[in-house]
Amino acid sequence: MMARRRLLDILVKLSALAVSGVFGLPALLALVLPSFRKPATVRVRLGPLSQFSATRPVAVSVSYQKRDGWVIRSFRRTVFVSFIAPGQFKVLSNICTHASCAITWDGQKNGFFCPCHDGLFGKDGRVLAGPPTRPLEEFPVQIEGGYLFVELPA
Repeated sequence: MMARRRLLDILVKLSALAVSGVFGLPALLALVLPSFRKPATVRVRLGPLSQFSATRPVAVSVSYQKRDGWVIRSFRRTVFVSFIAPGQFKVLSNICTHASCAITWDGQKNGFFCPCHDGLFGKDGRVLAGPPTRPLEEFPVQIEGGYLFVELPA
């Protein structure tokens, strides 16, 4: 009689282990695997190189779509294109890193100005004054066929 109880005990524990493995392993993978994925980006054409001035950054509004299954979402954002040297450009976010306010180019201050808390960023995106502690977000750029392209997070 004791042997039968022992056998049932082992079978119950094995079946519980199998059920937890069947449901637990996929849940664990769903939690861990996204951290190993490369963030999705979208490549957007900003315009011909001749459009971008060497004297001041140019604001460019871009629109793009992202497909997620059967849902297509439209995104719109503004970026600033700064001419650094011939064939070298920086594309910077127009969002302040302090309080997520929209920044504008201020020619008198020779920098990007955030009106929320008087933050000031240089033409290259680094912090010059105010409460921001991080530089403006910079996006990777490519030059192809006389046009400037940028990779934005999707």
